[in-house]
Amino acid sequence: MSFQLSILKILAGQPHGRASIEIVKQHLAIYYRSGPEWPARMKRIASRAPQLDIFGQRLIEREAGCWIITEEGRKSLETLEELDRSAMRGQVEREIAQEPEDEQPPLVSSQPRTSARRKRSRASD
Repeated sequence: MSFQLSILKILAGQPHGRASIEIVKQHLAIYYRSGPEWPARMKRIASRAPQLDIFGQRLIEREAGCWIITEEGRKSLETLEELDRSAMRGQVEREIAQEPEDEQPPLVSSQPRTSARRKRSRASD
């Protein structure tokens, strides 16, 4: 499903939501080779729509040599991304709430210092 979500994202970023299959393949190759962040993000977002079927749900239309994201595809993508943002905000808020506050150790109370010094007894002359 994350692969299909990646295709939606790619098409949503193209002029008029349209791209040749070759362009989609190029973008997919770049995204999936650029590091673990993209696949992890797509997997996380796709987990919110386990039944995603970009062609069966008509989120993408096929024309000769190109794919086009539909208005329904844009809405679905936007909804999934908003759900993910909300979940991430909630996770961050929970983490912040669980973090211990920067507490400074209590000041150690010490006995007040006296300015009186021990008096030395003088030897009488």
